[in-house]
Amino acid sequence: MDFKRATSLFIFVFIIINIALGIIYYQKVQQSNIKEVKSERVNFEREGIKIPKMASVLNIKMNIVSGRSAGFSQTEDDFNKDGDNLKTSVTVNVSKKIKLKTIEPNEINNKLKSLLGTDVDKGKEYVLSGIDRKNRKLYFDQFYNEFPILNNDKAQIVFSYNKDNEITKYKQSYLKDLKEGLGKNNEKKKVIPAREALEVLYYQAEIERGDEVRAVRLGYYSIVREVRGQVLKPTYQVEVLKKNGDSEMYYVDALNPEQRILK
Repeated sequence: MDFKRATSLFIFVFIIINIALGIIYYQKVQQSNIKEVKSERVNFEREGIKIPKMASVLNIKMNIVSGRSAGFSQTEDDFNKDGDNLKTSVTVNVSKKIKLKTIEPNEINNKLKSLLGTDVDKGKEYVLSGIDRKNRKLYFDQFYNEFPILNNDKAQIVFSYNKDNEITKYKQSYLKDLKEGLGKNNEKKKVIPAREALEVLYYQAEIERGDEVRAVRLGYYSIVREVRGQVLKPTYQVEVLKKNGDSEMYYVDALNPEQRILK
């Protein structure tokens, strides 16, 4: 046996193990420091960051949810269809145009309430989420357990209106078989306060002095977005107007805020 080579190999392995342990220790110290810093509340006003009034989530518990795309034709029965060539959206022309006096939330909800309640399949399961005046589009998100499915083109209705503010058509998609995760590892957990989600963005330098947080929504964001199945986790959607005039959208995990921030 070549003892000299064996000794060199032992020393090399020993060094590698120590380097690995050093890295692990450093990461734990860093995580500990981050948690210690996060324990201090951020004074956003003093930091020059405008934030909106946010609803309390004191007693709200949520869980990961799974679902899959529904099929479409022109009938509600097609919601139950499966297949590789599944048509996951339908575009419908509005036979009797609906005139909107103004493109504002109250007017939109009032005028489209009847259409969503009677003419659109499962239309009562959607809520107004966005207005695109430039392209004349109104966005409605499907919701589950009173919370919207965020920024998901497989779970929304997009209404189009013309220059006279008349609703002319809509495109609909829908997630069916929505259900919460099962098992001990998938029990409902309390969501973090919305303010803590903003603090996560602050400590990761995503929001800075001069920025304005325009809106914060709690809902479900898809981390797996396939026709045959989606996995959605409780998430805060944060709209930020940057000091340079650009608008950014961030997604912060509402149960495990240390997870990677999505854009």
